[in-house]
This record gives sequence, C-alpha cells and structure tokens, in this order.
Amino acid sequence: MTENQRRYPRTEIKVSVELTFLDEPYNIVNTRDISEGGMFIEVDSPAKFPIGEMVHIHYLDPLNDGQDTFKDAIIVRVADDGIGISFIELNEF
Repeated sequence: MTENQRRYPRTEIKVSVELTFLDEPYNIVNTRDISEGGMFIEVDSPAKFPIGEMVHIHYLDPLNDGQDTFKDAIIVRVADDGIGISFIELNEF
C-alpha cells in the first residue's frame, strides 16, 4: 500500500453544503469528507461537473467550530458518486 501524499488529512464527515455551479441556483448536497484544502461532495449527476470548473460553496465548517464559511473551489476530481473540490483564494489568480 502506498503512503498518503495529501497535503491535508481528510476527515470523514457528512455536512450539508450549499453548492453553486455556473449560473444555476444552489443545490443542497452532502460531503463525504473534508480537509483544510478541499472536500468530496456527493452529487447525483457528477458528469455535469467538469474538472477545472469553479464552484462556490457555503457551509458550517466542522473543522472550525461550525463557523459559517463561504469558499470558492475548483473541481479536481469527478467520480461515480460525486466530485472532489480544492479550495482556492481568488487573490491567487
């Protein structure tokens, strides 16, 4: 088995997230896991979320005492059961 090369360790936890994609109204979805750098979100139609597209999320962060959190993110993985997103800071661009 290979060693985990992730920068941030993941915490398996279900949290409701408001997910906004493109010009669509937000959807309420659930996470499978969260880290300081991103999360995996369970969605019904992952194929409609292409890698490299930006999404916006709003949630109560369980890793930060339930703080009301707004993040921009990039889709970095698409799986049969959802999408992996990596948080970004817009001032990085």
